[in-house]
Amino acid sequence: MDLSVIVPACNMQGYIAACLRSVTRCPREHMDMECIVVDDGSTDDTADVVHRYMERDSRIKLVTKEKGGVSDARNSGLAEAAGRYILFLDADDRLCEDAWEQIEAAVEEEYADFVAFSYITLGESGKLKAQMFPIPDVVTTDAAEAKRLMYADSALNRCWGKLFKSSIIRDNNIAFRTDLPAGEDFLFVAEYFECCSSYLLTKAMIVYHLQEGKDAMRSYSMEERLGFVNIVYDYNAAAVKRYSDNNLEAGMNVYYLKVLTNLFYEYAKEYHYNKEALAGIYKKALENEIVNRILGEVEESLIVSRIKRYEYRLLAGGNAKKIVGYYTLRAKLQRGF
Repeated sequence: MDLSVIVPACNMQGYIAACLRSVTRCPREHMDMECIVVDDGSTDDTADVVHRYMERDSRIKLVTKEKGGVSDARNSGLAEAAGRYILFLDADDRLCEDAWEQIEAAVEEEYADFVAFSYITLGESGKLKAQMFPIPDVVTTDAAEAKRLMYADSALNRCWGKLFKSSIIRDNNIAFRTDLPAGEDFLFVAEYFECCSSYLLTKAMIVYHLQEGKDAMRSYSMEERLGFVNIVYDYNAAAVKRYSDNNLEAGMNVYYLKVLTNLFYEYAKEYHYNKEALAGIYKKALENEIVNRILGEVEESLIVSRIKRYEYRLLAGGNAKKIVGYYTLRAKLQRGF
C-alpha cells in the first residue's frame, strides 16, 4: 500500500462528501491508496454519507468509535493504516485539483522524509486565498529553511498538508497526545520532524475550510491557554537546543513573542466592553511564568516589526492599564469604530 489517507470526522455530514470526492480522484492505475474515515462518535448522518461512498469506491474504509476527540481519532486511524505514507485530512477540508499529481510524485520519488505542502484557505464567504510558505522559491529542500518554519513560524504547526512516512512514525512510537486540547498537532509534527534527515516544502495541496468552530481555544481561559503555550514552548526550546543553532533559538523566541501579543489582542477583542475585567486578566497573565520567560529570552534588536517592538516593550513594562488601553484601541480600530 502506497498511501493511507486518515480523515477524523465528528458530525460532518455537510462536508465529508466533498472531502471524499477529492480523495477518490486518486488515480487507481498510479497509486495504491486507502482512505480511512474515523467516525468519532457522530450523532448525525456522517456514517451514512461515508457508506454511500464506500459502495462506489472500495478504497474507502470506515472506523466507528465512541467520541474521544480528534487526536484519539487520528491515533485510531494510524492503528489501521497500511500505507507507506500517511496523509491527514480534516473532514471539512479537501484536496486541490492537482493534488494527486503532487502526492504521486512525492511518493514515487521518495523526495524526503518530511514533505509539507502549502495550502489554500476557504472563508465562510467562499473566497479562496493561497497561504504559501514564506520561502524564496516555490520549492525548497533547504534544511535550515525547514527548521525555521518548524520552530520560528506557524507554517508547519498542523498535521494536515504533509506526507509522513509510516516507518518513521512506527519506529519512533509517535502518536497524538490525547490529553491536550491545543498544540497536539504541533507536537506530533515536531516529534516526527526531529526524526527526519531530508525535507521538501512545496506548492499548495489542501483547501482548508476556515470556520468559527475550528477555533476551539475560545472556550479556555487565558491561564489555560498560557499553559498550552508553555507545553509547546518547552518542547520547542529543548528541540532547538539540540540543534545548537543560536539564530534559530533567537528566531523561536521572537515568534513566541508574537504568540503572546496575539493572545493579548484576542482577549481585548472579547473584553473590550469591560476594561476592568480585562485589566485583571492581563495582570494575572503578566505574573505567569511562561510570559516572563519568553519576554526574558527575546532579543529586542531582532524584532523587525516596529509594532511588535512596541508591544514587546509594553508587555515587558508590566503596566496592565497601559496594555488594556493599547489593545482595546487596536480592537476598536479593527472593528472600524
